[in-house]
Amino acid sequence: MGTGATAWRRLARWVLVIAMVAGAVGVGMSLAGIDSAARTALVLLFLAVVPTTAIYALLRSFDRLARIILACTANVVFLALTATIMLAEGMWSPVGGLLAVAGIAAACLLVQWTPVRQRLAARGPAGRNAPRDQVGQTNAIDQEAE
Repeated sequence: MGTGATAWRRLARWVLVIAMVAGAVGVGMSLAGIDSAARTALVLLFLAVVPTTAIYALLRSFDRLARIILACTANVVFLALTATIMLAEGMWSPVGGLLAVAGIAAACLLVQWTPVRQRLAARGPAGRNAPRDQVGQTNAIDQEAE
């Protein structure tokens, strides 16, 4: 990959970070009870970008276009299920929905953090301890993503 591709990747990463921070500001404004058009736009930005980015990063075994399509689709389904569950349980609250989405997106981002990912890999499938020779090994996909 040339420097042009690296620059575009870096730019895309910064745009996502800025969108996530702006969305977090919108959620903060919502929690504070500030009503404005800017809050609405920032909350919508948060709902569009943060869960999609978190889900995108979890899908390591697919190519880039498939990851984008799956992450966007999963985000729409995730938001609809969150709203449906809240309505069915009689607990509808816009702020509560935002907090639920933020919590689940944070959990998706947390499991990608290297110490957490290594600890989960050490536990192996079904929560059992993995054999010693498999602990700490990474595959080519994990190395490519970093």
